[in-house]
Amino acid sequence: MVALMLSLLRRLNFLAARKKLAGVDVSSFQGPPSVWRTKAGRIVWAAVKLTELEPNGTRYVNPDAAADWHWLDRANKGRLAYMFGHPSVSATDTVDFFVSELTKLGLKRTDGVVLDLEVTDGRTPTDVDNWAAAVMADLVKRLHRRPVLYTFLSFAQNGNCDRLGRYPLWIADPSSPRGRPRVPKPWHTWAIHQYDITGPIDRDVANYTSLAAMTGALGRPKEPTLQDIGGSIVAAVSSVRWDNGVIVVAGLAKDGFVQTARWNGTTWGAWKNTSLGPAHGAPGLVAWGAGHGRLFYTDVKSGHVVELTTSDFGATWT
Repeated sequence: MVALMLSLLRRLNFLAARKKLAGVDVSSFQGPPSVWRTKAGRIVWAAVKLTELEPNGTRYVNPDAAADWHWLDRANKGRLAYMFGHPSVSATDTVDFFVSELTKLGLKRTDGVVLDLEVTDGRTPTDVDNWAAAVMADLVKRLHRRPVLYTFLSFAQNGNCDRLGRYPLWIADPSSPRGRPRVPKPWHTWAIHQYDITGPIDRDVANYTSLAAMTGALGRPKEPTLQDIGGSIVAAVSSVRWDNGVIVVAGLAKDGFVQTARWNGTTWGAWKNTSLGPAHGAPGLVAWGAGHGRLFYTDVKSGHVVELTTSDFGATWT
């Protein structure tokens, strides 16, 4: 019976892994699509190396990137563009170079972007971590989507990625079965698993149920259509937006309570009382990271400023 259960569990794990989205990552080593697309087989998406700003000042652009990028578009495949990062080079210059070249190729709302972080250039883990955090924040600001962080297990375990847990993880772990990688701290889950680097083309699997789900998570979030979202707000409103597109608006309602409305990426939720009691004036909102935020208001009874917190993108406040 135990052997049967273990066999069934292995089978279920195998089937779950097979449901993930097959992809490859390509650079000039693979050549243009006419060379690698047959080797790639039945893929849903691919990641293309675009730039590498080297410590000696060399501004490398993959000569096959344009061919790769445009073929993926014509073939209706998901696209990720990645840059190889050098922590000894200016973070701003690294992003400037990448964005400039990516703009030339054309960036769609559904495209994702990636920082390939696997060298320290002799910097300390703290320095590497701070450099990467600056790069990722600049990519969010410039391209309005959450960038993916590519790295390998020991590199993350050495402390080079401690501030990057808010970003989707692409983990190189060829020692683990397809779709079942080990996940290093500070992450709790993975977005992409590079599981095979032994052949002429590296193979990956994405942890999404469909290409639409993948592009929705890694591409630029759809902005809400302008509309009347209702409410009975009598004072100025405050609002915040997380990187995944979730928006929360807060204001003082006619009944004296602070009310909030939430855009979940598709629809606006109903206004609901959020403060613990009646409040004075307009509330304040701040947001950061993977769903964290604070709401501040002045309590009528005590006159004190009350702080409410959220860790689920404003779905609940306590």
